[in-house]
Amino acid sequence: MSLGQAAGLLFAVDRKLSIIYNIIAMLKVGIIGPTNIPKLSKLTKKPAGFYLQKAKEIGKILAEIESELWVNSDKGMAVNIASAYKKNGGKKLVILYPAKGEPWPNRHAKPYIKYADELRKEPNWFWTNYNVVALPDVCICVGLSAGTLSELAYIKWNYQLRRGKLKKLIAIKELLRDKQLPPEIENDIKKILAYVNTVRDLKKFLKETLPCLF
Repeated sequence: MSLGQAAGLLFAVDRKLSIIYNIIAMLKVGIIGPTNIPKLSKLTKKPAGFYLQKAKEIGKILAEIESELWVNSDKGMAVNIASAYKKNGGKKLVILYPAKGEPWPNRHAKPYIKYADELRKEPNWFWTNYNVVALPDVCICVGLSAGTLSELAYIKWNYQLRRGKLKKLIAIKELLRDKQLPPEIENDIKKILAYVNTVRDLKKFLKETLPCLF
């Protein structure tokens, strides 16, 4: 191989890597998961500190790949992931907030909006919970709860009826009871569902797999 050919090859590789990096950097990543970490700890028999540490790791990963982070304005896993994301230099935190307390009160959600780089005021709780899984490119499930199950149902129906922008749902096995989603959801979204075993595997998956979606 001549020097010119080698230089051309290196240029092509560098350009490809740049394209992949830019695609990842433009990703909108939504988070769904439990708001009640003590309850989650009791149900899974894992200490609350385990989940708080995993939330920190996820936030750091999403900051490092320079994706946008989309979360609902509430306590629990999402706010801890968002906090770690910002502490590690995350560039854009989008917080979805129900402007009206319908059909449930929204007072408890208001303290979290101050952390947003961009605040999306949704009409009510339905649109808040719906849009966190309908507008991002990717959604990460970081545990199960009653609210998370409803958001998974929205993902299922959007996939079946070709609604929303979501291209991939990632579920982290070490954060799930029985290490999988309920079969009533899982069986209907297999083409967009991906499992990673641990949070440690998440960064590699995002870098290697997601550019193929665009």
